[in-house]
Amino acid sequence: MNARLTSSPFAAMVDEQLNEFRVATAAYRGPEIFEEEMRNIFYKTWIYLCHESEIAEPGDFKSTQVGTRPVIVTRGREGAVHAFLNACAHRGATLCREEKGNTRSFVCPYHGWSFRTSGELLGIPDEARYPAGFDKSDKNLKPLPRIASYGGLIFGSFNPEVEDLEVFLGGARRHIDIWLKRAAGSCYRLATSHKYGFNGNWKFQAENVHDGYHPGFVHKSAFNTVRKFDGSFENRELRASVRQQGYTRGYPEGHGTLEAGAPLESGGIDPEVRQAYHDQLAALYGAEEAAEILTNRQFLIFPNLVIFDFNIRVVQPIAHDRTEVYSYPVMIEGAHDQINANRMLDAQTRVGTAGILSVDDIDVFAGNQNALKAEGFEWITLSRGLDKEEVRPGGERVGVYSDETPQRAFWRMWRSKMTPAC
Repeated sequence: MNARLTSSPFAAMVDEQLNEFRVATAAYRGPEIFEEEMRNIFYKTWIYLCHESEIAEPGDFKSTQVGTRPVIVTRGREGAVHAFLNACAHRGATLCREEKGNTRSFVCPYHGWSFRTSGELLGIPDEARYPAGFDKSDKNLKPLPRIASYGGLIFGSFNPEVEDLEVFLGGARRHIDIWLKRAAGSCYRLATSHKYGFNGNWKFQAENVHDGYHPGFVHKSAFNTVRKFDGSFENRELRASVRQQGYTRGYPEGHGTLEAGAPLESGGIDPEVRQAYHDQLAALYGAEEAAEILTNRQFLIFPNLVIFDFNIRVVQPIAHDRTEVYSYPVMIEGAHDQINANRMLDAQTRVGTAGILSVDDIDVFAGNQNALKAEGFEWITLSRGLDKEEVRPGGERVGVYSDETPQRAFWRMWRSKMTPAC
């Protein structure tokens, strides 16, 4: 075994054997491990910041977080994208207290220092009171060393030596490309997010995103309700139970997917409108690729970005036992009103704060966190499909819909990131 793995306490928390893959319960609890995750994962790799549609115009900004660090993302007056700590260079006050908007400059509410949307210091009130020769050159906002985008998804990193974004995305780029094609030659626009929180570790939500094993148990009451009121819920996804068809995938970079068969473009759409949309996809990409584009899939970009067919979800760690989630409905620019209404319906009925499924998951996450406090319970197991998945060249692993293939990929990368190099 690699020397750095044997020397790290975090390496021992992920135990991979021939017939079992298990994770120490200690990995989900304790502020010390949480702080190490911030240091070794969230501040060392690429983290999703926002979608390009959220900062489309010069002067647009969005407040977000990288780990527990507050960040502002802006479109500068020159058109470039910038990201910097949301902290005034004077006394460290929170500079921007709005979630999003458009501005010519940022003015600190504490002492009035002002900064351009590109981060440069613009003005100091009563500047003459500062000493002669006072150095202002280092008083700009602190930028993130790296910013890059792929398919309209903007990422940033506090690590100046992080690998290129496309290398980091690895095999997940194929799934982003498929997701982009659902726009049928147009582009996406994010709607206002649904927000919720739960008293549990952030990794529970990350693992659950591509878990095809749980729906028939956790969401049993939801599915029974749909069956009882057949016709009242028009989103076809809600008609499903535990499905055996479809795939899970795990990639060496920690990303993973959950893929099933039924397309979600069904609820509240006239057959002619739906057919025209499908015909447009076929004309653009061919019938075979169009069928792949319409396949229901959801995937995690390690560590905390989730992409659904109609939704972007950001899993925001707050503490080792507290997590916030931001869920953004994704609209298609120029699409038929019924297409976008169906996309909003998905957030309302399925994955949003009032959705029929998400509340079940939140309850489980809180229960997990509570149960893992029990002394003597040292390991959880993620062994489903371990000896049956296909291992492809390049490290991609493929399992069936209910296999824990993507969860294992997540934890392999977690172990790698949490294990310092010698």
